[in-house]
Amino acid sequence: MKKIAIISASAALVVAGVAIAQPGGMRGDADGDGNLTRDEVNAQIDARFARADANGDGAIDETERSAAREQMRARWSERRGRHGRHGRRGNRMERMDSNGDGVVTREEVTERALERFDRFDANGDGQITQAERDQARAERRERRAQRRANRPNPDANGDGLVTRDEIAAMAFERFDRADANSDGVVTREERRAAREAHRAARHGG
Repeated sequence: MKKIAIISASAALVVAGVAIAQPGGMRGDADGDGNLTRDEVNAQIDARFARADANGDGAIDETERSAAREQMRARWSERRGRHGRHGRRGNRMERMDSNGDGVVTREEVTERALERFDRFDANGDGQITQAERDQARAERRERRAQRRANRPNPDANGDGLVTRDEIAAMAFERFDRADANSDGVVTREERRAAREAHRAARHGG
């Protein structure tokens, strides 16, 4: 059996739902009070792990990894079908090009998107060309590749299986980083701070 890394779909399926530092990381807030507790994280781990562990033997093997990956791809494909070719968010830069001339100007961009615009506008001339879009996409792909390469492996003992305990260890390591005051609860404010730190790290600080 191949060693299962966190980038494998089965591990990602479980870990993604409790990734506190990522946008949308409060999906495990079962009671909807805006806070995420360790009990809620445990409940979400149990539910997601059970779905990935198809044969119920307490570990995710290579076959289950492949099945989880196919299920995830099917869900992504369904989302793209519902929201168009570019997905839910779509191609933001193309949508901003309101007059369809192939160039996005600052006037076509809302205030909220100006920071993103400035990142794309490499030469600072107030417009985004196709070359700058292509460069931004290439840089984004490179950052994603680096993040994937640097992700830790949940298979702590290297036996080729990912267990519930291994997933929980990673989830709670992330939980504890977000829980700034170490009170066992991740509040809205702590979630926001963790999300901002995550975004800053994604964009190179």
